[in-house]
Amino acid sequence: MKEKGLNTIAKTTTNDALESAEINLSEKGVPVIAAANFKVRQIALDYLQFGNDVAEIQKQHSFLTLAQIQAAISYYLAHRETFDSEIKESLREYEDQLLNSADSPIRRKIRAWRELR
Repeated sequence: MKEKGLNTIAKTTTNDALESAEINLSEKGVPVIAAANFKVRQIALDYLQFGNDVAEIQKQHSFLTLAQIQAAISYYLAHRETFDSEIKESLREYEDQLLNSADSPIRRKIRAWRELR
């Protein structure tokens, strides 16, 4: 880890392409890949889905370098408990919203419209 400023919290360098990637905190305190302004959380979700297949993650986000993806994964692994807790809470909130919207006025209108067809 190399610090360049107060917001820089991780840096990774690969020898292959002499690429570097920094993970910074956004104004809202969200970890992002600095040069791409891309949330580390999205890479964490991809990592959970695809495992350690960095090439597959890069296919999903071709604008990111391998070094940026590796830095994001390293940051996720170093803060895994916090990320996993946030992901679990987001999933719970999503499920709550889905249940609460099941009988929303717009859904009732859509159901009524479908019945008329």
